[in-house]
Amino acid sequence: MTTPQGKWYLNPWMVLGLTFFVLGPLGLPLVYKCPGFGRKTKIFLTILVGFYTVYLGFLAVRTGQQTYKRILELQETMLAGSW
Repeated sequence: MTTPQGKWYLNPWMVLGLTFFVLGPLGLPLVYKCPGFGRKTKIFLTILVGFYTVYLGFLAVRTGQQTYKRILELQETMLAGSW
């Protein structure tokens, strides 16, 4: 899976993997630099990464809220002396 130029950041599969699993929206410059993607594909990937980022942000906030709720429950339990 090497490109003719031998540059890893021009490999479409490498760019997709980095964008969706490591860099998130910071990988979009790699998407636009990669010659393996056409204009419509770049636009589609930009929109997809945007939705993916918002979704992961929502999950992070929700996880934080649930963790905070559990911490408060644990504090109440410890203060009541029933542990």
